[in-house]
Amino acid sequence: MTIRTSPATGLSRRRVLAGLVVAAGSTASRRLWAAEETAAPKETGLSSEGLLVGQPGFQPRTVAPLPHAELPGLLSQAQLAANHEAYKQAVDTLRTTEASLATADRSSAAADTYRALRQKQVASANDVILHEFYFRGLAPKAVEIPRYVESNMHEHMGSVASWRADFTTCALTARSWAVLVYDPYDDRWHNAVMDSDLDGVWVGSNPLVVCDVAEHAWAKDHPRREDYVSRFLDHIDWEEVARRYRRVDRM
Repeated sequence: MTIRTSPATGLSRRRVLAGLVVAAGSTASRRLWAAEETAAPKETGLSSEGLLVGQPGFQPRTVAPLPHAELPGLLSQAQLAANHEAYKQAVDTLRTTEASLATADRSSAAADTYRALRQKQVASANDVILHEFYFRGLAPKAVEIPRYVESNMHEHMGSVASWRADFTTCALTARSWAVLVYDPYDDRWHNAVMDSDLDGVWVGSNPLVVCDVAEHAWAKDHPRREDYVSRFLDHIDWEEVARRYRRVDRM
């Protein structure tokens, strides 16, 4: 078989053809990679997994009912119902945002729109899950703090009284949420403030106590936020706090 050589380059036709094949394959690979990069990720998870498995609400993207229609001394039926409506709107926003993300334009021309969708996804997801932790963490009457919680409180935060004083300050200064969280990365409890559903998130943390301090959560029943926060602290379901911490404790 005769293999001709280009006088200008000294390359054989076979090597030139092989180079063209490689180049064509590389171009096709780049096109395929670009297509894969712009495809919507699944992001749906499994209904049998997660810390909230078996509960309605955030993980299956459904509306969870109110655990208590009324909390005498803290929140009236009308006040809870109004806040629950705000929660249901957040669930709807999360659903529609995630549906939009499934077919969103991921090209550079649509970057600002895509960025806004991702931000709305995070904000609405936080809004949903924080409302659920808030509603489920309230008790109709005072609950004694279990020894398990009290011992961990002393280890991580000091006395219950000192934690309560600091959490009160958080709740009076935050614009949206005051939270006690457990951070598994430093294995510590922390109080934190959130001025919005995006601002103040402690990445990787697990909520233990959540207080909704937005006016829609309390203004129907309490003329002053101070009164609401004081009564909130007397209606924390500490048994629920214990259950939350047991799920994530790194012991």
